[in-house]
Amino acid sequence: KVTDSFGTSTQTINGLITYTDSIFPIANSISLHERFNTEIFPPKEWQTPASAYSWQSIVVDSGVNCLPDTVAYVNHYWINHPGIEAYLISNKIKLGGGQTAENWLIYDYAYSGYAAGYDDGLRIDISTDCGNTWDSIYAAIGPDLQTTAYVNAPWYPTCVSWDTDSINLSDWGLNGDTIMIRFAAINDYGNRFFMDNVTINGLNILNTSNTKHINTSIYPNPSKGKFTIRTNVDKMNIEVYTLLGSCLLKDNIIGKTKTLDLSKQRKGVYFIKLQHNNTTELKKLIVE
Repeated sequence: KVTDSFGTSTQTINGLITYTDSIFPIANSISLHERFNTEIFPPKEWQTPASAYSWQSIVVDSGVNCLPDTVAYVNHYWINHPGIEAYLISNKIKLGGGQTAENWLIYDYAYSGYAAGYDDGLRIDISTDCGNTWDSIYAAIGPDLQTTAYVNAPWYPTCVSWDTDSINLSDWGLNGDTIMIRFAAINDYGNRFFMDNVTINGLNILNTSNTKHINTSIYPNPSKGKFTIRTNVDKMNIEVYTLLGSCLLKDNIIGKTKTLDLSKQRKGVYFIKLQHNNTTELKKLIVE
């Protein structure tokens, strides 16, 4: 609709705007590899939400393979916003499913730090609802993040200062989920943090539509702590764990239905392991 001093003119064009939702599927032979070596940053379908500072890309003389490479980085050396976070958010990723599936997040990183008391950090969050809410699966600051000794000047990595980290996303009950990954840089006026080769690999992924498996539902979830578990098998063993891996209880389901009471536990995320014969399934419980 266009309006000026001579009047108004309207034109309707059907189908002018289209929308596509691209989701990257993980399979045994299909992995996600993001090397940040395109001319555009962030990469296609990735995001860097507005903040007091931001993730950027940079060419370094020594990448992981000891050759010049383009990597993602945060220039904490010139940023003085202690405690403020900047996010690099991935595209949507459909993790592989099946009872034996493993979905691994792997990435290379390098960080020196500036001095004691200038402790920049990195946190990794996962969203299963398109970025509306996030759960943290990893965090490190200062010396726990360093891959080399302190450097009291603007620092660039050498080929021996890179390290590799890996996280089994399946241990967090995420098999078959569509997720987004958020890399949160946490500033403390330290030194530069570099990251490259973000990869998600799938192992032992099954086509669940052609595989017989247990069907289990847990509701309401989230809840105030009381959950009902319903399954299609007559007997099942259950174990409930905290995020740190401590076992809270062991029990079994007889007769396909069980009420689980975690109302005396703290609010947060827990995991329940469901076992029937040689089949094991891991699910997430949320206590509000």
